[in-house]
Amino acid sequence: MKSLLIISAKGSSGRTTLTCLLARHLQCTCHWRVLVLDLAEPPRCAQMLAGRGHGTTGSGNRVPDLPECSNPIRGGCLRVLSAKAIDGLHSRDDPARTRYYANLRHLLSAVAPWFDVCLIDAPVLPDLRAVCAEALADAVLSPLSMSPECIECASAVINGTYGIRNVRARLNPALRFAGLLPVVDVPSPMEEAWAKVMKTTLHEWLIVDPAFPHGYAWLPRMQSVMSSVGRIEQRLEPHGDPIALDVGVAEASRTVTACLNVLTRWLDAIGNDAVHGLGDAEVCDA
Repeated sequence: MKSLLIISAKGSSGRTTLTCLLARHLQCTCHWRVLVLDLAEPPRCAQMLAGRGHGTTGSGNRVPDLPECSNPIRGGCLRVLSAKAIDGLHSRDDPARTRYYANLRHLLSAVAPWFDVCLIDAPVLPDLRAVCAEALADAVLSPLSMSPECIECASAVINGTYGIRNVRARLNPALRFAGLLPVVDVPSPMEEAWAKVMKTTLHEWLIVDPAFPHGYAWLPRMQSVMSSVGRIEQRLEPHGDPIALDVGVAEASRTVTACLNVLTRWLDAIGNDAVHGLGDAEVCDA
């Protein structure tokens, strides 16, 4: 089982939305057996996916039973596990998170035979629960919301005290970094100023893909997609052309699918020489 941690140093970065979108894509399009492990509080991934018919699994103070997975699964499946359902992952008398680390390691080991990939949604850094997940995951992906703090957030994820470099050096030498994934508003194009920042300052850690307008993968911000749909609806005449309503949504859908396909290929390549980590590059000091 491969494990991918979705992490950030700032809230509202699109972490939970990305986890849910990627989980559904891997299940429905790629037919992978997917486990979503929600370590955040409140467990938003569990809430979002449970609302779409994916039950939250968990029981007592032990590794949860997975009756649906007692036999090898053909085709894709999606299971959601909330950390609050397991006593060992929400104990309040473990400030150093030593038991948390041991319990999380045991959990990942126990569920590994039943799934192809585990997507982990963790609290934002420097929460030690996120650090424990970094120390155990195979790979890390960091969504980056476009804001004045984006450079600082990227630097914290990569070079911070609990960033990927330090975790690799001290706890998890095999940890791979998929890269930074900008989360931008649509259908308006990314502002040229931010595009220049991305290309000149953070280009070492963006997920390169020439199919995207700026040469690297990015994810539309779902809230802006829905608000643009609302604005289009308001502008339509009572008998207006319904095609106008679909243009922005269709473009956003294509971008989302392209982004998820890029991430899927990267995940599929884990274990091959084609996948690499941070290498010797240094993050900017901006």
